[in-house]
Amino acid sequence: MIKENYQKILTSLKKDTKLIAVSKGQDIDKIMALYEEGQRDFGENFLQELIFKSQNLPKDINWHFLGNIQSNKAVEIALHSSLIQSVSRKKILDILARSKVKKVNILLQLKLGNESTKSGFNAEEIQSVLKNKEDYKNINFSGLMAIAENIKNEDQLRLQFQTAFHLFSSINKNKSNFNILSMGMTSDFMYALDEGSNMIRVGTKIFGARA
Repeated sequence: MIKENYQKILTSLKKDTKLIAVSKGQDIDKIMALYEEGQRDFGENFLQELIFKSQNLPKDINWHFLGNIQSNKAVEIALHSSLIQSVSRKKILDILARSKVKKVNILLQLKLGNESTKSGFNAEEIQSVLKNKEDYKNINFSGLMAIAENIKNEDQLRLQFQTAFHLFSSINKNKSNFNILSMGMTSDFMYALDEGSNMIRVGTKIFGARA
């Protein structure tokens, strides 16, 4: 069933859109089933799980960190990730900038809406960070990540995704290497794709419920 779910999602994607299979809470056998289908990008939310899987699964897997980043774990997350998608605070940026780790690839998380449980930078803060990118010489700003609010109204949902796309487009015009817009999850990725996302993060719609 996993392979059928996976292939069905792939058929809905444009050629230049990347699928991140969110594998948090999923066992290694399920991840390997997708790996054998050709999937190489997987997403994790917790450092210890990320370390275990990166050490016990094929080395050509690209690990994306999607979870909340604790200050004392930021550097280790960077060491085990191909791309950190959930950089949502300047404090984390500053820690990564001071670290001596390899070039760190990140997405800046844009906060959509007003939910207190959602984290992220606003548009002005993102522009400010990028304007002062000389302060972050070991960080590669690869694009934006956004999580829509948990709303049922399709028009409001699309409007949030449009907000992210407009900001992304305005930056991308001047920074060609700022080329990832990661938005859309299991419940809303079809809307996100319609509104310009070129990377989606899908877990339960592929793997089923987590263990």
